[in-house]
Amino acid sequence: MLQAISAREIAVSGLQAQRVRMNLIANNIANALTPTTAKGGAFRRQIAILEGQGVKSGIQPDKLGVRVARVTSDPSPFRQVYEPGNPYANEDGYVEYPNIDLAVEMADLVSAQRAYEANIAVLVSGRRMSQKALEIIQA
Repeated sequence: MLQAISAREIAVSGLQAQRVRMNLIANNIANALTPTTAKGGAFRRQIAILEGQGVKSGIQPDKLGVRVARVTSDPSPFRQVYEPGNPYANEDGYVEYPNIDLAVEMADLVSAQRAYEANIAVLVSGRRMSQKALEIIQA
């Protein structure tokens, strides 16, 4: 038998996942021009891998919703910019810059923001339905 499912908890899991995405995107944008890190080499773009669990018989209610399964580095190649005077330039005069495309980051940010807003709308709707139910009971 399927246990009680909380739309609120599912929406909150979405909020948490999208917050992680937005934080990673902000960090990517902040490091878009970072040619070296403490570990050495250019900063590598970070991506959140989300994992969802659908509603089906036998699933635990606390497993529903979405979560960040892991944060991984984007394996795409670094940008090579010819800057022979830069102290980070290689022997050919090229500097490796992060594999971050600001247009992609902004599109991802808008997507995360919209998903965040959608989850807030679920919370607001749930609250309104609860208030209406209380009004009906009181009448």
